[in-house]
Amino acid sequence: MRDPYLCDGPTVLSFSGGRTSGLMLRRVLDAHGGVLPPDVHVVFANTGKERPETLLFVAECATRWDVPIHWIERDRSRPKGQRWREVTAATACTDGSLFEEIIKEHCFLPNVVMRFCTTELKVFPMRDYMRAQTSERWTNVIGLRRDEPKRVMAIRARSNAWNTDCPLYDAGVTVADVAAFWRAQPFDLGLQPWEGNCDGCFLKAFSILERIERDRPGTLDWWSEQERRRNAKFARERTYLHVLARATAPSLPGILDDQPALPCACTD
Repeated sequence: MRDPYLCDGPTVLSFSGGRTSGLMLRRVLDAHGGVLPPDVHVVFANTGKERPETLLFVAECATRWDVPIHWIERDRSRPKGQRWREVTAATACTDGSLFEEIIKEHCFLPNVVMRFCTTELKVFPMRDYMRAQTSERWTNVIGLRRDEPKRVMAIRARSNAWNTDCPLYDAGVTVADVAAFWRAQPFDLGLQPWEGNCDGCFLKAFSILERIERDRPGTLDWWSEQERRRNAKFARERTYLHVLARATAPSLPGILDDQPALPCACTD
């Protein structure tokens, strides 16, 4: 039986900077004896709204595991089909200006139905990066687990310029396996389980956003300001101003809205 972590031909490992994709990277490295083939590229697409802990984690994975990770960002100054640039941990955008740029171009806010933030800031830059590396089709390796079958099926059903592999899914890896792996490591992503790489993603539940703002005041200011400027909302059922108001009001410990968060799917 073929090792699902082996890469054949031009490949991009979509590294989101999360624990699941971090485990995927480790397993792919192990399958190749710790050194990736020259046509296998590990890519982290920075949106400018990543948590600082995520950026530190990506850099630490590269250092501790001695693997090159290419940090890329959207670059609107370049022609279509070439809109990416390579940056470093020191030069990566961290002020949200990349995200704000695509909002201005579309003239409306991304939402659950039209998540152009993922498309414009992650999918297209990674596609253009790989087109610059090879004229062939390539394989896009994504960190989706066995307990995410709907996302896996949806991705595999799409017709793209690339093939898609989900080795964690094929290997039967679950969220419990991911947690166990990182408990045994000498380093970890410095985020709580309810937090995500995108600091205030509009797919998060109201209660999660409120908790994030209570724990880290100021996190949602940028999101609220984008809504104010557009006189619009990222999510139909709430505004970030409402979340901020709730987060700054006195609350009873342990009382949280149980509304589930949707998966951000930024690696899809």
